[in-house]
Amino acid sequence: MMVVLATAPEKWGKILSSRVYPEFFQFSPESRVLNIGCGKAPQAVVYKGAYGEMVGVDINKERIEESYKLLQERNIQNYSAICANVEKIPLEDNSFDHALAVDIIEHVQNPDRVCREAHRLLKENGRLLISFPTLHDKYVDFISGLARFIFRKKKKIKGKEWNPDEHCQEYSAKDWIKLIEGCGFKLEKSRATTLFPPLHYYGIPRFWFSNNFIHRIDSSFCKLPRIKNYGQALLCLFIKK
Repeated sequence: MMVVLATAPEKWGKILSSRVYPEFFQFSPESRVLNIGCGKAPQAVVYKGAYGEMVGVDINKERIEESYKLLQERNIQNYSAICANVEKIPLEDNSFDHALAVDIIEHVQNPDRVCREAHRLLKENGRLLISFPTLHDKYVDFISGLARFIFRKKKKIKGKEWNPDEHCQEYSAKDWIKLIEGCGFKLEKSRATTLFPPLHYYGIPRFWFSNNFIHRIDSSFCKLPRIKNYGQALLCLFIKK
C-alpha cells in the first residue's frame, strides 16, 4: 500500500509510520472499524479503500477537527469521529468487526477499561489491533537524561493531574498481553513497529519507514521471536473470545 505525502510535516510523519498497520493486519472492504484514540486519524488514511466505515473516538476535540481536514484533503468520506473518553464509549454493543487502539493504551488512566470497551463493542470473533511501548520510552528517557547532564538542567516533574497527552502507564510486554487477555481477548500474533530508535524526535527524517528497502529489512527482523520485543513498540493482534 502506497503512502502519500501529507500537507504538513507532522501529519506526514504519523501517516508514514502507520504503514506498518495494513501490512500486519488487513480488513475486508465491507468492515466496520472502531478507531480508539484516533487522534488526527492517520490510520484512516493508510487503510483508505480497505474498510466500509471507520468510527474514531478521541478525548481531544481539536484533534478530531484536524482529522476531518486531513480526510477531506484525501477525499475520505466513510469516516466519522466522536469526542469521548475511550474508557466509556457511547456506542452500541457488538457493532464493529475490528478495532484499532494505536498509541493510546499507555495514555489512559485505566487500561483495562479501554480493553473491556473494545471487547464490548466488537462482534463475535472481532479483532483488536493494539500497540504499546516497549523500548520507546526508555530511548526517550535516556536521551533526555543525557541532555540534562550535558546542559546541567533539572528533570521536569510531572503534574499530579492526569494528562492524556503523556504516557502514564508502564508495563512489560508480557504484562500488557496478560492485561489484554484478561479482558476477554486471545493473542493471535505480534511484531515490533520498528527496531530503530525514535530518531525523528531529534530532527532525523524517518528513513526507516520512507526507504522501502530499509523498511523491508527492518520489518523482517521485527517479526522474529524475542527480537520483536526490542522495538519502539509492540504491535499485537487479538481476537475476541
